[in-house]
Amino acid sequence: MKRSLALGLSLTLLAAPVMATGKETLKERQDRLSNQLEQSKKAQVETDAELEVTEAQRDAVSTEIRAVNERLEGLSEQIAVQQVEADAARTELEATRQQLAAQGQYLEGQKALLSERLRVLQIHEDRSYLQVVFESRSFGDFVTRLMTAQTIAEQDRDLIHSYMHEVERLETLETTQRTQLSFVKQKERELVVTKQALDQAATEKHALLSELNEQVELLELEQMTRDEEQALMNEQRRIIASQLDAIATAEREQAEAEARAKQEAEAKAAAEARARAEAAARAEANQETVTPQAPPAAEPEAVTAPVSTFLRPVSGYVSSRFGPRENPLTGAPESHRGIDIVNATGTPIVSAAPGIVIKAAEATGYGNVVFVSHVVSGQVWTTVYGHLDSITVAAGQSIGAGQTVGTLGNTGWSTGPHLHFELHRGEWAPGQPNAVDPGPYIGY
Repeated sequence: MKRSLALGLSLTLLAAPVMATGKETLKERQDRLSNQLEQSKKAQVETDAELEVTEAQRDAVSTEIRAVNERLEGLSEQIAVQQVEADAARTELEATRQQLAAQGQYLEGQKALLSERLRVLQIHEDRSYLQVVFESRSFGDFVTRLMTAQTIAEQDRDLIHSYMHEVERLETLETTQRTQLSFVKQKERELVVTKQALDQAATEKHALLSELNEQVELLELEQMTRDEEQALMNEQRRIIASQLDAIATAEREQAEAEARAKQEAEAKAAAEARARAEAAARAEANQETVTPQAPPAAEPEAVTAPVSTFLRPVSGYVSSRFGPRENPLTGAPESHRGIDIVNATGTPIVSAAPGIVIKAAEATGYGNVVFVSHVVSGQVWTTVYGHLDSITVAAGQSIGAGQTVGTLGNTGWSTGPHLHFELHRGEWAPGQPNAVDPGPYIGY
């Protein structure tokens, strides 16, 4: 079906007086496409290699991030443990301080008692136990005084030792707890500093991972775009080869037809000569003069004139013209390789000239798009209809000027319903080097 459609268009071209020019143009276009396809494939190989390296870098960074996150989780647990230990140490220190306060109050009382005892001993330090004994009024009184003096002396010693021991114990305990708390706090600070460094490293790694993800997305987009470019160029090359085959077949059929016509004309001329000779002989014999009749004039061959103008693909107003502009999505400067015509969603879009559909599908950036190849006055042209809401033609289909190819929409990289229309003098190629301003050609 596609071959017959291509053949039909090629036969239309053959009927025009620019057949040879069109054939030469198609061959030149085929050579250019082959070169561009090879360049695109080389670029594809470079993109694939760069994508592989970038993905490897991304995987390595992801592994590092996982390791950092694991360390952060471990540190967080250690910090939590240290915080629990610090809280326990603080609680113990506070309990010790409370004990010290309570013991201090007790010791203050003991200290007052001790002071009183020492004062009494100081007042009576010149009195010996013998004086105490001799002052006894009886033996029982003597024994009682002696035992009382010994008990008081022992209690005084015990009181002093107890006081000093308890003070030393509590001071030692407080010192130990202060040291422990200081150690716990220092360890906690070290863990916090380490965690802060790891947090910073994790932030940097995440930033690097985000950058690598963007690079991977761009390379994957470039890879996808390369695939689409190559598919489009392969389809253009296939259509051109089909056109050239159709032209070759038509030329061969025309040559055979001309040969048959020549043979028939020669046979007819020979027959007419023989008939004239026989008639002359008969006339001479009959003394009659025969007037030969002239052969009938050949009917002129019908010639289809090539298309010389492009139709406007849709009505509406132009929101963005061909040339430099700021990208409406990113705000970055760019070269707009077509014009944008605004109208309502669903408005029919028609082909600007007769041709063959190269591509009718979704494409990166374009959204739903139709590419059509034309031959106008011996020159190859390509038109592009982007951001369509729907497509009504298929790749390989032969279409006429004014035939609907789809409806206006807002698909792909678009900010509102409009038709992005491109016109290329020659084939569509990566980088769109053949794009021309379509405005003057369609009356905008």
